[in-house]
Amino acid sequence: MTLNKNSLFKIAILSALPAISIQASELNYLYKDQRIMAMGGTNISVGGYSSSLFSNPAGIAKVSKNDDLIIELFTIQASGGKDTAPFISDLNDAIDTDDRFEVAKTIANYSGKSIHVDASNYSSMTQNSGQYAWSLGLLTALDANLTPYADEVEIQARTYSGLTSALTYTFKPSRAGELSIGFGLKAITQQSYEGVLTAAELIFEDDITGKIENDLQNDGVAVSADLGFIYQLNRNMKPSFGMSILNIGELDFNDHYGSQPMTVNFGASIQPELFFSKHTIIAIDYVDALNASKTRYYDSSNGRFASSTESNDVEDRLRIGISARLFENKWSALDLATGVYQGAYTAGFTYTATIFRIGFTTYEEGVNSLHSTETDRRYNLSASITW
Repeated sequence: MTLNKNSLFKIAILSALPAISIQASELNYLYKDQRIMAMGGTNISVGGYSSSLFSNPAGIAKVSKNDDLIIELFTIQASGGKDTAPFISDLNDAIDTDDRFEVAKTIANYSGKSIHVDASNYSSMTQNSGQYAWSLGLLTALDANLTPYADEVEIQARTYSGLTSALTYTFKPSRAGELSIGFGLKAITQQSYEGVLTAAELIFEDDITGKIENDLQNDGVAVSADLGFIYQLNRNMKPSFGMSILNIGELDFNDHYGSQPMTVNFGASIQPELFFSKHTIIAIDYVDALNASKTRYYDSSNGRFASSTESNDVEDRLRIGISARLFENKWSALDLATGVYQGAYTAGFTYTATIFRIGFTTYEEGVNSLHSTETDRRYNLSASITW
């Protein structure tokens, strides 16, 4: 495409504006259950959900003990950051003008802000017969993270799916307490997109989708194992202690975005009796105790290639939460939860009516770089069919 003087002037204006060469990223994850995130992200010593295998496979042993098969079908979740909706609205308006420079200018207006969106479906079958418990799940998900700057947009995105499984064994309870050990296995396939698009490409590229696929796409398949335990004391408030080793051998997609390191995680919880609650849990977790997670970033001085460095922020790894069941009968139940996740509050509710469940959670994600720590408040909606 031939550039006229006006086009060159527009590029010069964009390039003259300040740009930051470092993009931050959040801690590695595969799935964030809305109910767990409402409780500050704590679940290592709590368990109780089929999705607990993403925190501690031994948590499957805390699913309701009966011989019935528990099926969670179409557990749909969707999340967005605080700037995501305004950005999408403004970008759609710019696209409607059919002026590529208006599109680039809109992107520049959100310079340095984190634009995040994700969606997932986790369907599972779980059974807890007392001494043994097992769970099989199917996960499909996508997430996209954009960081616009004056002269470029940095992209981290992925679509992924796979099978999950967990098997637990609970030793015969003693006078002291009860020990559950869990083993998990995950097999995930993904397509990831990671890199930089310049303002010139946004303005003049005729096939931006094709360029992203050709220049930024990486495909991969990875398998990893998990191991964990939960020990619950036979005392008042049922104190529990948990530990998990997740992604043994690493869930590695050739070090592309979406790779999950092996992490060691600890948790503790109690179940006090409160007059306003049918069931209360207070928990504290410390995840990735060995600092295996990396902060991914781009450095323009290094050819804009993805790189990584250790993130040693204790606040990012410390999580505190409380949940309370305010209402429960044969047909429905209402749970409220709150907590502290990465130094900021979380809050949410889950309402179950017969076979339907809906929930809402807000939490704040730390988006860390080499030079600073930004935060992005996110809002998560979920709906599922379960019986």
